[in-house]
Amino acid sequence: MTYSVQASTGDPEVTSEATRDETPPARISGREEMRLNLLAQREALRDRARHEKVLVDRVGRWLRAVPARRLAAYWPTRGEADLTPMLAAWAREDPQRVVSLPLIEGDRLVFVPWVPGEAMISGAYGIPVPASAGQSKLRVTPQLLLVPCVGIDRRRYRLGYGAGYYDRTLPQLSPRPVAVGIAFDCGKVDSIDPMPHDFRLDLAISESGVW
Repeated sequence: MTYSVQASTGDPEVTSEATRDETPPARISGREEMRLNLLAQREALRDRARHEKVLVDRVGRWLRAVPARRLAAYWPTRGEADLTPMLAAWAREDPQRVVSLPLIEGDRLVFVPWVPGEAMISGAYGIPVPASAGQSKLRVTPQLLLVPCVGIDRRRYRLGYGAGYYDRTLPQLSPRPVAVGIAFDCGKVDSIDPMPHDFRLDLAISESGVW
């Protein structure tokens, strides 16, 4: 593969026991159940440091083999693999390389420059963003986009946290970056049963390989 460079009584405060007993339990969708199971598996990952090192090293080797200089990544949260030390080293190797991080604007993502070591502040959903992001209008158009995955299937359809930001953002980017899913092997599934709005990634990387 070659690349160029989401019954109550009258008193409203009194509810009969019968009514409470008959209320059906809230149901979750099959996709949400899959998401919760995969998050639990990632949280319980044994020998995590070894798994993460293998994954990060593989991403780093792949990254150094492609000619891209403008990269969008992510700040790790909820057990995602931490690529930031490797990305800092990658950026230092060439002064023309730029690493950016996602920032939510409306219902889509934009990408703001990240300087390793700079102050971070809490952004949407509590995810850290560069402190300079709110003071600057500078945006990065990435050639490569590293996308964190809760789950990913054999056809490279991604399961995220359900908010849909990447699915809405990717089709709007022009030129479109090469989108690369980053996942632990415990997040690999046969199929996420993709829906029409799900965006297929160009590549995926886990500890065990690239596909």
